[in-house]
Amino acid sequence: MNINDYDREIQTLNSEMMLARSSMSSSYIGICNRLVRAAKRLDDNNLVGYAYYYLADAYYLLSTDYRKFSTNLLKAIEYLQLEGDVEHLARCYNLLGIDSLNHGNYELAIDFFLNGISYCENLPESGVPGFMLFNIGHVYYRFGDVKTALSYIRSAYKHIRRNRKESLYYRNILYCYCFEADCYINLGKPDSVRKCLESMDKLANYQEFNEEYLLGLPILDTKMRAYYYLGDKKRFEYYFKMLNDLICDKKFSLDDMEDVYNTARFYLHIGKEKDAINVAHITEDVLEDLNIANLRLNHAKLRCEIYERVEDPGAKLKALEDFYRYTLEFEKEKMVNYKFFAAMRTKLSTVEKENDKLMRQAETDQLTGLGNRYGLNRYAETAFEKAFKRGHYLAVELLDVDNFKHFNDKYGHQMGDQCLKHISKAITDMCEHNKEIHAFRYGGDEFIIIYENMNDDKVLDHATRLRDKVKEMPLDFGDAKKGVTISISQGIRNSVPQETTKLWDYMYAADNALYQVKEHCKGEVALIHNAVISQKSLDEVKHG
Repeated sequence: MNINDYDREIQTLNSEMMLARSSMSSSYIGICNRLVRAAKRLDDNNLVGYAYYYLADAYYLLSTDYRKFSTNLLKAIEYLQLEGDVEHLARCYNLLGIDSLNHGNYELAIDFFLNGISYCENLPESGVPGFMLFNIGHVYYRFGDVKTALSYIRSAYKHIRRNRKESLYYRNILYCYCFEADCYINLGKPDSVRKCLESMDKLANYQEFNEEYLLGLPILDTKMRAYYYLGDKKRFEYYFKMLNDLICDKKFSLDDMEDVYNTARFYLHIGKEKDAINVAHITEDVLEDLNIANLRLNHAKLRCEIYERVEDPGAKLKALEDFYRYTLEFEKEKMVNYKFFAAMRTKLSTVEKENDKLMRQAETDQLTGLGNRYGLNRYAETAFEKAFKRGHYLAVELLDVDNFKHFNDKYGHQMGDQCLKHISKAITDMCEHNKEIHAFRYGGDEFIIIYENMNDDKVLDHATRLRDKVKEMPLDFGDAKKGVTISISQGIRNSVPQETTKLWDYMYAADNALYQVKEHCKGEVALIHNAVISQKSLDEVKHG
């Protein structure tokens, strides 16, 4: 979906929404609601799904209202599946995975993250896989596999760096540094911890960086523990006070709950028992608004740890009773949520398969089984952008059947269709043996073939092999037409695309090359880039 295709009202709302998101403003939820209403007035399902996703995201980032978060997320998925917006469906999978983590369903969480990543296979420049790799890393970290967690966070960082236009780009990079610092603290690498802290501080030098990010709970918590680990008492006390004030003011979201528990455990570890007890009391109040047994169970576990340390038998007994009660609730909730998430996963898979089937039908030429013009345009847009960014060659071949009108007139249109199927079979075989070659029927007897990242020699080798195979393949036209042969003429342009180069530019050049072949030496191949034609074709033209 391209937001620039909408009118000024929608574009303005979207700009306000992204600005509120990047600044983590409390207005984010309200602006998302306005965008939902505007999208519904336009009766635009794609925009409705887009707006609902960001509304769910807003509740996730800024609120502890779990019910509104999950309700809006499910609405987003429904609309986005309908319209096939894979970018935001992948983002929904990320939030589903996080929701599964909050409910203690780690296996389902990993499944959602991995499926979200798979959605991005055709979005090579997307940073979205980075979010999910980051969260997978957290799962490994929770279970004590710090080295594997670190490898995931490094991969996440590389993916996130791909898209600087992401509204939370700097926040996500900052979180990567935080996570790395946590891992290095656990691995006992003080120099690496210092480098992470330096990298976090350097981000503040960027004009687009929002300094409010540095006041968020994960950042304050990481800096507090890092400076304690490094023995910098003054900075430790500074961040300890800031973090404690933030928790006391209850300025944290649903996503921060486990981090707050870990902060309390750290307080306990360094002998600040009173502060740990205070955090437990504050989070108990917040949990009243949340009906998530896993978070309640972990809170009861935290209290057991605290009151064991401070030797308060009465409080410890109450915590143990709560722990037992919430364990039972968690087991019940886990089964309910497992069924819910499993049903959701099945539903998503069913819709995905149906959408894939419809998409293939919409992009497939019914006679030959190759892609059609719609499929060509969709594929070419991505192929050209990828080749430009990577500096790779891209070749576009235009081919047609020699004397096809005469063939149709002589043998009839049914035999003409058989002829096109015959050629498409040879093209399909070539594509199946090389995943960097993609073919489409352009119309009539014209076909388009795109070769990715190949020099002239490789392209010409594939093209001439195709030409020879078409000539050599037996035609199954019946005994009456034995000995009938067909040939194809091919024009190709091969070069590295420029930023403004489009498919039409290449097709125009390929068509010129094809014209020269048709005029002088039918059944041959001409390759052009910067007005250069293959010597073989030039020689045959001279002798034509």
